[in-house]
Amino acid sequence: MEPRFLERDFTKHLVSVIIPTYNRDSLVKESIESVIAQTYRPIECIVVDDGSTDNTKEVVNELIKENTGSFTLKYIRQQNAGSQVARNTGTAAAKGAFIQYLDSDDLLYPDKIEKQVSFLNEHTNCDGVFGDWEKGTIENKERIFAYKNDNLVEQFLAERCIANFAILMRSALIKKIGDWDITIKRNQEIDFHLRGVLAGGRFGYASLNCGLWRVHDTERIANKANLFDAIRFYQKWEKLLLEKKQFTNNIQQGIVKNYMWFLGEYPGSRYRELSALLKEVYRLHPLLPIFNSSKFRYLRKLLGFNMAVIIWIYRYKQNLVKNKTIHG
Repeated sequence: MEPRFLERDFTKHLVSVIIPTYNRDSLVKESIESVIAQTYRPIECIVVDDGSTDNTKEVVNELIKENTGSFTLKYIRQQNAGSQVARNTGTAAAKGAFIQYLDSDDLLYPDKIEKQVSFLNEHTNCDGVFGDWEKGTIENKERIFAYKNDNLVEQFLAERCIANFAILMRSALIKKIGDWDITIKRNQEIDFHLRGVLAGGRFGYASLNCGLWRVHDTERIANKANLFDAIRFYQKWEKLLLEKKQFTNNIQQGIVKNYMWFLGEYPGSRYRELSALLKEVYRLHPLLPIFNSSKFRYLRKLLGFNMAVIIWIYRYKQNLVKNKTIHG
């Protein structure tokens, strides 16, 4: 499905920044201010309020009063429907020749848009450009260096995905991608960028520190999802890439690596989720050492595969608690 906004003409040189937000009145103010601070003009910043119950509307309206001219700030409110619906709403209202997506808890650095627009103007064969970013707090952060693989599907899906705000895309590419998939609860940005690659989008990489992926105490989108959502995402892309004969061994092994990362990152998840995750690991990589240890093989022979997986997870959780106690 093509985004609704693409029925209208683009405004040449205009960058549309789309910020979905929900109950982040303090954080979204700083995110908007990071857009206002951009050295590039003209910009329209579209804030889509996904049914907030805090002071988001008042915060944005106050900023609207303070900004006019070549910077336009717009506020759109919708019933609570999720970030992807909010992004689609913002995209439908956008008029820019370039599209910049920004989550309401992240920040852009001042020269980000100017330098990336300049890159796309110089590289007319590119539909999008991405750069580096930082992760952490304003006081304590580390730079994450991006790179461009010859196979961007492998890179985005199985190696290093790109922070959503670190990419700037032409509206023409968004037209090819279509709406954000509202059924995806985790890795929405990866899904969108991958669809851009499969649609024939050509991406460039320019070494530039684009902004800050903020670590904070309030909830991020990924925190609301569960491990089943991660499995559904990877299964969707496995099926799609198999149909296109692009499901490479590198992608398969990369997904296994990502599943094992989830296992270590979310050990407190329900046994049902962790078991499903480990079963996916086995399906993709049955020769992994953990499945061929003498203990696991004995448990599998004695109790069956499902019970062996549950016992493995139980022991894994116990070891994590033990190590945490020992190392403080």
